[in-house]
Amino acid sequence: MRQEEAERAPNVVTGTFSIHDGPVDVLFDAGATHSFISTKLVEALGLTPISRPPLFFVTLPDRKW
Repeated sequence: MRQEEAERAPNVVTGTFSIHDGPVDVLFDAGATHSFISTKLVEALGLTPISRPPLFFVTLPDRKW
């Protein structure tokens, strides 16, 4: 979802939050069934991802997943 689409959607809220003293752009979709976090943010926060078998696959517009 692009910024313009999010701004027009009635059940979506966008904003900037501070996480570990750094700004993070967020999108809250009240109708979403799953949550996502970008790999760049995971790396920037120094988090260690846990590998689990995929429950579903997500295809992005650029066909990367």
